[in-house]
Amino acid sequence: MFSDFKFLVVAGIGLFGDGYLNVSIGLVVPMIGYIYYQDTGNTVPTVPADIIKGALSIGMVMGQFLFGLFGDTLGRRHVYGKELLVTIIGTLLVILMPWKNLSHNSVVAWLSVFRVVSGIGTGGDYPVTASLSAEHNPIGSRARLVLLVFASLGLGTMISAVVYVILLEAFKSTVQDNISHLQWVWRLLFGIGIIPSALTVYARLTMPETKPYEEYVGAESSLQRGHRGLKKQLRDFQEYFAVWKHAKVLFATCSCWFLFDIAFYGISLNQSVILGKIGFGTGETPWETLHNTAIGNIIVCAAGFLPGYYLAMFLPDIIGRIKQQVICSLAVAVLYAIWAGVTDHTSAGGLITLFTFSQFFLCVGPSATTFLIPVEVFPTRVRATAHGLSAASGKVGAILAAFTFGTVTDKIGLKGVLGLFSGIMALVALITLLIPETKGRTIAEIESGVLYGGSVLAVPETEDGSETEARAVKEAKAQATVV
Repeated sequence: MFSDFKFLVVAGIGLFGDGYLNVSIGLVVPMIGYIYYQDTGNTVPTVPADIIKGALSIGMVMGQFLFGLFGDTLGRRHVYGKELLVTIIGTLLVILMPWKNLSHNSVVAWLSVFRVVSGIGTGGDYPVTASLSAEHNPIGSRARLVLLVFASLGLGTMISAVVYVILLEAFKSTVQDNISHLQWVWRLLFGIGIIPSALTVYARLTMPETKPYEEYVGAESSLQRGHRGLKKQLRDFQEYFAVWKHAKVLFATCSCWFLFDIAFYGISLNQSVILGKIGFGTGETPWETLHNTAIGNIIVCAAGFLPGYYLAMFLPDIIGRIKQQVICSLAVAVLYAIWAGVTDHTSAGGLITLFTFSQFFLCVGPSATTFLIPVEVFPTRVRATAHGLSAASGKVGAILAAFTFGTVTDKIGLKGVLGLFSGIMALVALITLLIPETKGRTIAEIESGVLYGGSVLAVPETEDGSETEARAVKEAKAQATVV
């Protein structure tokens, strides 16, 4: 029991950092405006703000692909922990930005470059942690364990908003006397966020290899000599996904995550903007504006994010992953359409309610299932790579949202953006139907290809057939992992 709890803490810290560091940038950018853009109305212009918000996602794309690829090539244990070190270093460099005498371009460049570095580590956590969680031998449900770890992302989002409020209260008098003292607030906000990561680095670096990787990949690939080799990993990946029924599912997992993240991060990275437009992010002074925005974020997290993430873990084994993603995506599409239609005719309370419910269904549905599905529908030797590609596709959507949300909102208004997001979420539901259901399937069954109508794992053959033969013997001996 203690080992399971330790695994949850160690594995969840990286995703906690993603939720904390990614969404908190939406809280930091307004402070940057008050500190460094006092000559332009105390607001970071749309394009620079989009660059700062999107930088982490750019790094995450690289990290998700590279750490996913090397997680399959070298083994989970050989890469786990390195991504956390990169995250810590990148965030520290962001915090150490010079206090004075920086031009507007220098501020944007410093924050963006080192947020990219931080993002490489944060993104790398996705495929490796997901694979470790799915291949862990839990007491209970595989899906529940994966999503319990993933729920740390929502917890990180909530904690960042709480820490922000505490810091604002602590520095209230100094900030009201001199707005530049917001320097302490945003730097401490980021700094506190990396403390849990620093405390768990050693535990990650010493994490043992998973049994499925050792059984299905490591032993056959002479892991004892170091690793199976990048060339072999790429060949395995190419040959597996050369089969259309496999490639079709990878296309679906990538597309769903890409489209979902456009809507999710279009809202999440710009919560301060959204809350301001619905009347919950304004005040008579800069401090009151920031404080009200922070309180609004806490309300949304407490009512939408956390309940959604923690409820999500129970549904896959009840209704199935595919139904969960389809139903909740359609619910969000409807809520966005309603929100767009009543924006000009509803009170702030009504709008915050719609905002909260839409975030709830995003978290209980596609936010959780887009993370879970790619780590279950593919075999062990390509699991981390496929999950990394799917996650990277999502972050491409997040980048698109970060760099275009402000501009598009300026052009078509919040109502138009919500209508666009409604259509995107309906498309997510439609593409999800291309993915096979993994409810009730063991790791051994997934390994053998039963999701695609087969009983023997489709593997690349060597010239003498020895690898295929050895793998067939292993499958015959495979013990069913708990679902």
